[in-house]
Parts: sequence; structure tokens; C-alpha cells
Amino acid sequence: MFLCTFVVSPTAGQEQSDLSLKALDGTTYTLRTLYENGPTLITFWAMWCEPCKVELRALQSLYDRYREKGFSIIAINQDSPRSLAKVRSYTASQRFTFPIVPDPNTQLFERFNGQAIPLTLLFDRDGTLALRRVGYLPGDETSLESEIRSILRESE
Repeated sequence: MFLCTFVVSPTAGQEQSDLSLKALDGTTYTLRTLYENGPTLITFWAMWCEPCKVELRALQSLYDRYREKGFSIIAINQDSPRSLAKVRSYTASQRFTFPIVPDPNTQLFERFNGQAIPLTLLFDRDGTLALRRVGYLPGDETSLESEIRSILRESE
């Protein structure tokens, strides 16, 4: 369900190699292209993870606020291929407008050194990791928004 090219596991301050991802709607996204437009957030989530679903709703609000300025979100789902219909139904019912990318074999999750979800990664325009956060508590989006705004200011 996804197309993946070479990826270097990101760490703080390390540039991310190019990566292409195929979303549920069939659209292919290239991270390097997204980075060039502005801050890019990647979040790993699953249907069984309630904090993940709460975070996705908060992320939609940030996406609505900053996408016109180049902010991108890619939500990478960790559910099994059998759950794909549920994932499609859920994301449609929530009216998420950012791309949802399936990762049923956790290959992408492992390439980003994922250990637990939700895993949220924010990259700047150069593809450098600006923020890495594991877990979600309501209010975490406030510090995330500050980091997004900072990256947007730097690129003006």
C-alpha cells in the first residue's frame, strides 16, 4: 500500500533522506517536496490508540491554521491490512484533510526508530528534525504550535 525509497533514520539535527509515501487515496507524497514548502509533521498512530485519535483531532486544527503557510502533516497508520476499511471509515468520519498513509508492516515506523505511539516528528524546511515526541497529553499541541510558528518565522 505504500512506496518507500531510501530512508536514513532521523535523529535530532540530522537531515532526512528523500521518502515517497502513498496515501489511502492513492496520492503519492514526497517528503523532500513537503519540506521545501514548510514545516512537515509526521505522526504514527493506530485505531486502537485513543491518545493517537485525540492527537489527530488536535493536529487537524493546526493543519487548518497553518497549511496555507506551507505546513504539512502526514499521518502514518499502524493498523493491520484487515483494518484498512475501519481506518478509511474513521478518517472520513473525522474529516481529516491531511494524508493518511498505511504502514501495516511497521516498516516506516521502524525506519524512524519508533518505539511507541503516538510518535510525532516535526521537520523544518531542510528536512532536519526539529521535534520528536512520544505520547500525547491534551495541551501538547500548544508547544507543537510554537515550534511550527518558529519554523515558519525562520523561513520568511
